[in-house]
Amino acid sequence: MRTDQKLFCLKFLLTVFLVILWILGSAVFGVLLWLRLDFWSNEYLELDKSLDRYLILIYVSLVDGALILIFSLFGLIGGLRTVKWALVVYLTALCLAFGLTVAGSVYGFVYREELRDTVGKNDLIRDIVQNRFTGEPINKITRAVNIMQSELGCCGGDSPKDYLESNWYLADPARADTAPGSCCKDYFRYQDHTSRVCPIYDKGASNQERDYNENIQRTGCKTALVDFFENYIIIIASIAITIGVKQLICIIIVSILIHVLNNLYVPQPDDIVYDMARNQEKSPYPSRGDYREYYR
Repeated sequence: MRTDQKLFCLKFLLTVFLVILWILGSAVFGVLLWLRLDFWSNEYLELDKSLDRYLILIYVSLVDGALILIFSLFGLIGGLRTVKWALVVYLTALCLAFGLTVAGSVYGFVYREELRDTVGKNDLIRDIVQNRFTGEPINKITRAVNIMQSELGCCGGDSPKDYLESNWYLADPARADTAPGSCCKDYFRYQDHTSRVCPIYDKGASNQERDYNENIQRTGCKTALVDFFENYIIIIASIAITIGVKQLICIIIVSILIHVLNNLYVPQPDDIVYDMARNQEKSPYPSRGDYREYYR
């Protein structure tokens, strides 16, 4: 295959994969920005500072997407116009973005296990419910717990019974055998949740049976919160792996294209003299090829 044919194929492949990568990068950047600004995620992060490590994954992925969006222009210019310095700039940015993609994917899987240990196996949520939940609407912990319980369909840390040993429960004798109103299945988050309570047990049951009230959420929020963040982490990690494969393909194509450009034959002074003599004498000298289109 001639050099010009190789260049055409490489430039065509680079342009195709670059456009695909740019579209994916734009979609990833938009999704991750939405996850960062998501109201529910930000409310749940208010529960404890240990959950803030989730933001590291978001920020790393946002920087990765921004690199793809910004420096794809250099790759497009370098590919279409055969500008070697633009290709070098794009290759450098692409390698950095690929490193961030790998780092983000690894951190996502590591943080997934940390999340299970921090929230799933420990008593973090139960401790928040029993010691930091006050029932006051101005309290950010109370607000976050109420939103978590109503949106995720859960109650307490392990079960609704966690409230029976909470400071909120002990502060008012009238709250006997009850949980906050956000534990009820028919709770609406915009109503006044300071006065409403949700009975834990069925009123018609005897003291021996103590059956749960049909209207109360029975799932503990510890499990529900882990599932919520795990779903987001899996989405981010899956997108990162897809982007990483496309980045690796572009890195290979750009590297080959730069290598081909570096090994193009450079005309020497005697070649120029040879072409001048052939043109002046109009002799049927064999041509050594026209290299001017590669060295404008």
